[in-house]
Order: sequence, then structure tokens, then C-alpha cells
Amino acid sequence: MKKKLEFQTQIKIIFWIMLIILVCILIPLFWISHYNFPSVDDYSYAKDAVAAWSKNHSLAELLSSQFFYVIDCYQNWQGTYFSYFGCTCLLALFGENAYFIGTYLSLGGFVFAQVFFIIIALRKIFNADFYSAGIIAFCCVSMQVLFTTVPCEAFYWMVGSFLYTFSHALGLLLCSLWILLYYTDCTSKKLKGYLYLLGILILSFSIAGENYITALTIGILYVFCLIKFFWSKHPQKYIILVGMIVYYIFFMINVTAPGNFIRLHSAGMENFSAIKSIFLSLKEAADYIATWTILPFIILAIMLVPLFIQVVRKKNYQYPLPLLVSLISFGVFAAQFTPTIYTLGITGAGRVQNLYRFNLFLLLYGNELYWTGWCYRKWNMSFQGQEKSVGKKHYLLAGWIIGGILLCYSLKMWGNNTLTTVSAIDSLRHGYAKQYYAEHQERLLLLKDESIKDVYLKPYTFKPYLLFFGDITDDPQDWVNQALADYYNKASVTLIK
Repeated sequence: MKKKLEFQTQIKIIFWIMLIILVCILIPLFWISHYNFPSVDDYSYAKDAVAAWSKNHSLAELLSSQFFYVIDCYQNWQGTYFSYFGCTCLLALFGENAYFIGTYLSLGGFVFAQVFFIIIALRKIFNADFYSAGIIAFCCVSMQVLFTTVPCEAFYWMVGSFLYTFSHALGLLLCSLWILLYYTDCTSKKLKGYLYLLGILILSFSIAGENYITALTIGILYVFCLIKFFWSKHPQKYIILVGMIVYYIFFMINVTAPGNFIRLHSAGMENFSAIKSIFLSLKEAADYIATWTILPFIILAIMLVPLFIQVVRKKNYQYPLPLLVSLISFGVFAAQFTPTIYTLGITGAGRVQNLYRFNLFLLLYGNELYWTGWCYRKWNMSFQGQEKSVGKKHYLLAGWIIGGILLCYSLKMWGNNTLTTVSAIDSLRHGYAKQYYAEHQERLLLLKDESIKDVYLKPYTFKPYLLFFGDITDDPQDWVNQALADYYNKASVTLIK
């Protein structure tokens, strides 16, 4: 009993340490966002919305304007109706004066949704204690944030972050609702069932109108979720059925948009058949896992083993067919690669690569948890069903301290200045972010001067890794230059060489 108490105390200590570490990781990332401002696509997306809002600051007029804007985009560019409507409204309401709101929404939403999903999954499915579930969630999210492939497109460029990172967060929240619904008795409290249905319908409608990587993944997971509910004869199975029907209706509306075909033919890139795209997706996913299962991820996986053992001991479950579970999860992971390979013949831009990285951690550590459960049950069966102690619990904290030191060293070796928080601290400490923002303010003096019609702007002296997404060129006919010129009602905008 004493050892058990000591072990739980160590679990709580590690929980609070990991929470503090996660907060320390996030503070510089939110701080640097206050030196950010719109760029590239933001201006072309926001032009009509800003004009509508500037007339008399009427929310009704803004929403009406954006409704017709979404229809135009649907007909001529892309079917992702929810992202177009949401991010353009936000750009109008906040814009250049509070552009950091985009980071709070994308980064904050991602962290909350990821932690919430992992804790809910571990608590409900595996009966894990809150502190163990929290440690696993904090570790996973910390690594996801630190190793974000292209952090600018994930958290600091509003259009891209809303379309990809925020939609990923919505997908995690939807999966969390499925789990909560499955493990909640709604037969005696019908209101609770209606609330779950409402939440599932709202999220289904939203995600179906977002990027195709997340939308396709959720569409596949919906099928597995429906099978699980009907196979177990769950009393709330028809809520999932209704949600799935609504989801696929709006997903097809998104996919079949006329603008998708116009954009596809204007891209000028190679695309493949559906069958070839699937096989290429499997190959790319395997290569991605092999390439990015790097030392820091492996060290963390080893550190999580005693926690995973603690989790799987809580529930009498045999963890059958682990190889099949791994193959299915790999197939879902590989499905993410299919939309861009099918349409463009490539695995996607930085904002798409971010989704692969986020889900890689769920794939790796989710499979590790399942295989740990399978191995642990086999271990106990070899002792004729008598559960044996695995490892010495009172060494957990010491082991995590040693593992943490090794992990920090591997982070420096593998990530160094490309780690998001390290880069943010470097830009803040040396004043790069402040100078970057100050030079943008100098540009605004020219852009907002109504007496100047042809504007010539200097290049930025510093381009912080986290904040800089793109800039205008020395060609006034470049679409980025024209978008900026239209936004500020200028005849032309040119970058001085």
C-alpha cells in the first residue's frame, strides 16, 4: 500500500512538471504572435469582408457579404465552404490590428482539442486515472507543437491555420464526442442525448466543409465508429447514423464543387488515377513513418512504457489482433496523403505536412499503448492468470528525470533552432520580431496614405522563422502585389530590389 501511494505521488509530481513544461513551451509562441500581421492570401480573402464591415460595422451585412463570397469561391475556386466563411469573417472582425487572434484560435484550439481528446480516450476507453492520462496528453502535445513541420502555416498564417490546424482540432473534438456518447447513458436523460446530437451535427457540418485531408480522415473514422455502435447494439447508435449521413451529404457538396475542377485544371500539375493514388499514399506514409520516427520520439516512447502499463492494468481487456489494429491505423494515416497525391501528384504544402506530423504522434503512441496492453496480458497469462508486477514503481520519477535529460539532449541534436519555442525565444530575445513588426508599421504609413497611388516598399530586414510566410515581389503584376494593392485601394504595389 505504501509503494502504491508513493507511485501515485510520483505520477502527480510528473503531471505537474509536464503541465508547467507545456505552459512554458506555449508562452513564447503566443507572445510572438503579437508581432504578427496579415500576408499573402490574407489580403485577397479579406478584401470583400473588410469592405462590408467598414461600411457601418454591421454583423448582418458582413455575414450576408461572406455568404455570397463563399458561393463565388465554391463556383470558381474551391468547395471548402466553412473555412472560407470562417476565416474571412475573422479577418474582417480582427484584421491587422488583432491578427494574433488567429494564433490564439489555431494554436490554442489545437492544444485544447488534442489534450481533451487524449484524456477522454484514455479515461473512458481504458479507465486510466486522470494524472496518467494528463501526462501522456501533455507529452504528446508538447512534441507535436515543438516539432511542427512548418509552424508559420500551422499557427501564424490565419488563412492556412484556420483551414488546416483549426479543422484538425474540430476533428479531434468530434472524435471526443463519439467516445463520450458511447460511454454515457443517455436513455434516462434524453436532453443529454439531444445535446450530443447537436454537437455532432454542428461539428460534422463544419469539418465536411474544411480541407480534404481532415475531411477524408473523419469520413473513414465515421465508418468505423458506426460499425462499433451497431455491432455493440448501443442505444445511441442512430445519433451516429444521423451524424454520418449529414457529414457525407455536406462532404460531397464540398468535393463536387465546380471550383475544384477549375482549380485542378489551372494548377498545371500531374495527377494520378484513384487506384495509383492509393498505392502511392501507402508508400509515402510508410516512408514518412520510417523517416520521422527519430530519436526524441523513441526516447519519449520508452519513457511512456511504465505509464502505459499503469493504464492497461486498469481494465480487463485482452487487446486482440494487435497487428490488424496497426494495419488499420496505418491505413487511416496513409489516407491523409491521398487527396493531394490524387489532385496534384504531390504530398502537399507545409500546412498539409503539419497534419501528417500531428497525426504521426497519435499513430505511434496509440499503437504503442495497444501493443503494451497485448504484451502485458500475454505476460500475465504466462503466469496462469496471476498478475505480476512489472518494474519497480518507486523508480518512476528517477527514470523520468534521466529520460528527460536524454530527451532534452536529443531535442537539441535533432531540432535545435527549428523547434518552435526555441525559435520564438530567439526572435524575441534578439528583437527580430519587434523589428519585423516595426517595418510593417512603416509600410502601413505608405499604404494608408491616400495621396500615394503607386507604392514602393522596402524588403524586410528580418524575417522571423515563425512569422514570415511570404512577401510581395518586384513585379507589380504578381498576384500577391495585386491583392495588397486592391486591399489598400492602390494602383500598384512594388517591392524595391
